Amino acid sequence: MDALEEKRIVEDILKNRRIPYSIELLEVDDTKYTVRNNFGSTVVYIKKDENYYLEEELD
Repeated sequence: MDALEEKRIVEDILKNRRIPYSIELLEVDDTKYTVRNNFGSTVVYIKKDENYYLEEELD
């Protein structure tokens, strides 16, 4: 994945989830995105129907 695609994904998650802090994309597995926020926490988002959900929200 190139840097532009990675940036687009990060911006899409930030906008969709209304996140007020920065995140770094760590891993992409189809529609599963693992990110780290600026507090050091790792979070997994799942893209479903053009929206991003926390992995726990879909369990």
